[in-house]
Amino acid sequence: MAINQRATSPPQTHNTRHGAWEEGIEGSFRPISTHQLFVAWWLHIEGHLTRKQLRVYFASHEMAERRRVAGQISKTQRFRPHYTVEEVAELVGSRRTASAMAELRSDIKHLKTLGLMAIEPHEIVFARSIDQITVGDASAFWEMFDRVPNGRRTVPVPRRTLRALAAGFSRAVTGVMLATLIRSLFWHKSTGTYRVDGRTKGSWVAEVFGISRRAVTDARATLIELGWLEPCDTPQWALNRWGAHARVNTKWCHREVVETKTSSNDNQHAGKSASPGSEFSGGSAKPDQTDSLPPRGNQNTRRLRHARNRSGIEDDPNRVGGSVPAARCEQHRRRSARPARRSRTKPSIHDVRPADLARMDRVLDLHHQAVECGLAVAGEGGRLDFVALAERARSRGKDPGAYFYWLLRERKTGFITQHEEDLASKRIKDHLYGAEHERPKHHDDGPPSLVRGGRSEGLTAEEWFVVTCVRIGKQHRVEPAAVAKRAKGWSQEAWDDAFDAFQRAQFERQSAAVMDVEL
Repeated sequence: MAINQRATSPPQTHNTRHGAWEEGIEGSFRPISTHQLFVAWWLHIEGHLTRKQLRVYFASHEMAERRRVAGQISKTQRFRPHYTVEEVAELVGSRRTASAMAELRSDIKHLKTLGLMAIEPHEIVFARSIDQITVGDASAFWEMFDRVPNGRRTVPVPRRTLRALAAGFSRAVTGVMLATLIRSLFWHKSTGTYRVDGRTKGSWVAEVFGISRRAVTDARATLIELGWLEPCDTPQWALNRWGAHARVNTKWCHREVVETKTSSNDNQHAGKSASPGSEFSGGSAKPDQTDSLPPRGNQNTRRLRHARNRSGIEDDPNRVGGSVPAARCEQHRRRSARPARRSRTKPSIHDVRPADLARMDRVLDLHHQAVECGLAVAGEGGRLDFVALAERARSRGKDPGAYFYWLLRERKTGFITQHEEDLASKRIKDHLYGAEHERPKHHDDGPPSLVRGGRSEGLTAEEWFVVTCVRIGKQHRVEPAAVAKRAKGWSQEAWDDAFDAFQRAQFERQSAAVMDVEL
């Protein structure tokens, strides 16, 4: 096929008004059809392939291209390719432990079961159509693939890019790379040259490749930072109509390959076909990202994203476009260098600290402030919910103060569990009435069994059950009759009779107690 031609000299770029052209792709390339690339990506976003299995697929293409080049070099000798799992592990960067190798073999077996690819000892077979994949209904694939232009052509994927995809990128970066290759890399039969630039709209990538618009923007900025993608000057009207104009850097190579090529003293096949040799001993062309981290946004169109505010307090109105003024940054740096904050005499609802949640007197003070600010409800029920949220923040939050404020602000009382409510009730009773929950005994307070937590000897089993239903009903804000119905199946009439009998018995006991005091 004419598309398998390889350049025998360093590529030369011709920039014209119709685009950027090159006479060859440095480091050679692997011809892969647009249909094959999109089938692999669609299986990944649909959940049929994991990210590692997708990387194994790209690694298999690199292995097949290595053997093809090696077969061309040794035409005078009998050449029979041989494929091993160890070579796949080198390309995807997998460890050589027994468990990791077993997991890699399982991934290869899954790809074969799916019908996408099969690695045999002396052959690798790739599926060329979605019809060869065993996924059932493929109507969703055709709906997405119909939006891909030139779906029947072959893409000359640079082998360096192929090894980088096998080594691993994030999902968004991988999707943007594939979309850019499909839209920007062409081989023209009439001239025998390659076009390496094109226009790609972020909205098209987001819709067709199943990536969020924000992730597409961040991934494109990452590729520009790595040097794989070179943006071209584009007027705004063209940007709005056809999308960003960018050029794929076919000379792109990470530092390790460059250093290895230099130390190999210009291997005779390094510039021609990038055949397997010492320079590819590592197998992986993962881009070097140690010098600078990729930006979290487009440097030319918007500011960098600042860290998410976890304090629960609204952002400063002086912020512009999500950035922090230099004076505020310096102020924050000085505060960070200060020693640990000392304990305050009075807690603040706008700056809740773990020590405030540990002391019940400070929690009640915070509840009073929260009621004034409209963050909490007054009364015993509101106080119980407030303390229960404090218990939840103490036991679950990495930053208890910020988490507690968020629970209050978002009204997350539905998060409260029965255990947290019981702990809150116990803390309130311990603080108000002491460790034994005892209150001053007066004649109008009712019998001791209704004041103390234990069961009184003067109550019968049925009366004790009535008292328990009343308490549970008050705690959960439900009718005591509903509690009795759920516990013992009592009807409303049975509950009314039992409650009336309990009230009569209570009146008789209170009258007897008064007579004893008078005598």
